[in-house]
Amino acid sequence: MTDSKQIFENIRQHLEAGAISPTPANYEFWYRYVTGSDPELRVAVDAVMHTVGRVSTRAMHNIRRELYGASMPADLSVLIDQTQAQLKRMSHFVEETGGDAKDYSRTLRESSDSINAAADIDTQRALLADLVSATGAMIDKTERLEAQLAISGQEINILKQDLETARTESRTDPLTGLSNRKAFTSYLEAQAGRALADRKPLCLAFCDIDHFKQFNDTWGHRMGDEVLRLVGQSLEQLSHGVGYPARFGGEEFVIVLPGKTLQAAHDICEQIRDYISSRSVRAKNSNKEVGRITLSLGISQLRWNDTVDTLVERADMALYRAKATGRNRVVGEDELEAAAAPKATAHAA
Repeated sequence: MTDSKQIFENIRQHLEAGAISPTPANYEFWYRYVTGSDPELRVAVDAVMHTVGRVSTRAMHNIRRELYGASMPADLSVLIDQTQAQLKRMSHFVEETGGDAKDYSRTLRESSDSINAAADIDTQRALLADLVSATGAMIDKTERLEAQLAISGQEINILKQDLETARTESRTDPLTGLSNRKAFTSYLEAQAGRALADRKPLCLAFCDIDHFKQFNDTWGHRMGDEVLRLVGQSLEQLSHGVGYPARFGGEEFVIVLPGKTLQAAHDICEQIRDYISSRSVRAKNSNKEVGRITLSLGISQLRWNDTVDTLVERADMALYRAKATGRNRVVGEDELEAAAAPKATAHAA
């Protein structure tokens, strides 16, 4: 297909059929489909259309995630530029009509004075005709302004929704639906500052899926993704109301536990570890049991002189000990200190 008009007409039809916002990223998605420049994308879209008849925004999100491992959110700077352009257009419309309104007001005053000063009926009629004409023109301009403002307002609302979606996606891990590392860091910084100011405890749990590489090597990356999703869903469910879970990267997850002491955090993490170790994964095609999932967890508690990095570092050290001492267990930073104490005493002796 080489006719550019036809290409964009097809893109428009697909966007309308799926009630999809015409963002730059969505245009790019359908441009690659319509032109056939991405064969894998075409196969995936055709499969959805064959089953459902159309491709929705959610279906596009799933296709992107399957093919590229990410949701490919629209460029925030592009959306911001578009919103600002719409606001400038609206401002221009208002200023233009405001100027016309001033001219019309002056015309009314001058016409009124001229009509009162006119000596004969014909002159008055001519002045009234001019006034009616000016009034009609002003009504037309006002109606056009209202229509233009309504359209621009709708476009800005769409852009705002797209902007909010892009912001959300930029802080969300597309595979598990949990917050990503960027969002986690912002949250932890805010909660740590609040905990220090209020003199309340805060703990951080660092979690790692045991032997995750074996899932990928034995069953493939799709099965590995299923394991990550299952763990992410479990953490979200089990942390509800007590903590803030996020995907740190790879097979590593974190849970921020505001208001929790080391012992309370240990109890919560033990419940999480026990629940996940009771779960197993099955292959969708064969329904064969793939194996049991276990987690190793390390916990640190905020200190008055901590930074986010030092808090994360101690939780990571506790996690490392959990893995080194057998995996599928929870280790608090107090256990690191207890383990190091005999060595220090012996060395001193």
